[in-house]
Amino acid sequence: MDDNYFYYKRKMLSRAYFLSAEYTSIHNGYISDDEEPSKIEYLSKWIEYQFLPHYFGYVPAWRKFVRKFSGKRTLPDFCVVGPIKSGTSDLAISVMLHPNVMTPLAKEILSSDIEKWRINYPTEKEKKVFTSRNKVALTPFLAPYLHWMELIYNISREQPETKIVLTLRDPVKRFYSQWKWEIFVAGKKRSNNLPFLNSFPNYVNKALSIFPEYPMFTACGFDPLQTSIYWKAVGYWVECFGQNNVLVLDVQDYFSDSNKFLNNIYDFVGLPSFEQPKFIDRVNENPLILPPPDEESIAKLRAFFEPYNQKLWHLLGKEFDWGAS
Repeated sequence: MDDNYFYYKRKMLSRAYFLSAEYTSIHNGYISDDEEPSKIEYLSKWIEYQFLPHYFGYVPAWRKFVRKFSGKRTLPDFCVVGPIKSGTSDLAISVMLHPNVMTPLAKEILSSDIEKWRINYPTEKEKKVFTSRNKVALTPFLAPYLHWMELIYNISREQPETKIVLTLRDPVKRFYSQWKWEIFVAGKKRSNNLPFLNSFPNYVNKALSIFPEYPMFTACGFDPLQTSIYWKAVGYWVECFGQNNVLVLDVQDYFSDSNKFLNNIYDFVGLPSFEQPKFIDRVNENPLILPPPDEESIAKLRAFFEPYNQKLWHLLGKEFDWGAS
C-alpha cells in the first residue's frame, strides 16, 4: 500500500466530519447566501452522507437497521479517549488507518449502554475472517468522553481488561479551543449577543468568577473549566481498569511526532508497529478564524489550573510540559 492509498482512506474516513462542519457553518450563519450550496448540491451531499464508511456521530437510521440482520456483533478491544477539543478526531482517523484496525461505523456513540454500541462494530464472522487474513484484528472506541462516569463504569463491568489510552491536552490550550468551538456551535447571531461569549477575555473572566458554584454557559454540552481538570477523571479510569491497563499521554506529542506517538499506542494495545504518511491538514478543525488568546487571560487560566495539574502529576508520577503559552 502506497501513500496515495492512505491519503484516500483518510479522506473517506474523515468525510463525515467535513460535511458536518459545512452543515453547521451554514445553519449557524457562518456562510453567506452566495456561498451556500444549491438545492442540487445539498441533495448530492445528502445522498453521499447515506453511504459513508465512517461517521462523526449521527448515523443514518436505515444503515443501523440493515446491520441488525448481519449477525452477532462485537465490542471494541481498546479505547482511546480524551476531553473534547484535544485532537481526538484527528487522532481517531489516524488510529483507524492502521491495517490491523477494523473501523467502527461511528466515532462518538451517544450512549453509555454498551450493548447499544454493538451495531457500530463488526460482526463476529467479519472479525474472524479479518483475523485469518491479517493475523491481528482489533476494533477501537474513539471518543472525547474522558469525564463520562457511567460510561467508564459500564465498560469496566463488561470488559474489565480493556486497554485504555487517555490523551490529554494542555488545559489552557484546550480551554481556548473550546471557546472557539462554543462560538462555532452557538452560531454567529447568538455568540454576538452574549457578552460572556463574544470575546475570549470575557469568557475566561465569567467562567472563573462563577466556578464552581454555577455551571458556565456551554453550547456544546461541556463545562469549559471542569473539562480541563483531568486528575479525578484519570483516577477513576485507573480505579476501574487498573494501572497496568491505562496509558496516559500528552496529545501534543502526537502533533510533534505522530508516528512515534501512534506506535506507543499500538504497542500498548497489542497492534504491530506501523508508519503512515504525515498529513498536513487536521480532521474536524474549527473553520472559524478568531483572535489568538491574550496574555492576561492565559496567565489567569494557568494560575487556576496549576493546583489541579499538580494533583495529576502526583497521580501519574510524571509531568507534561504545560507551562509554555
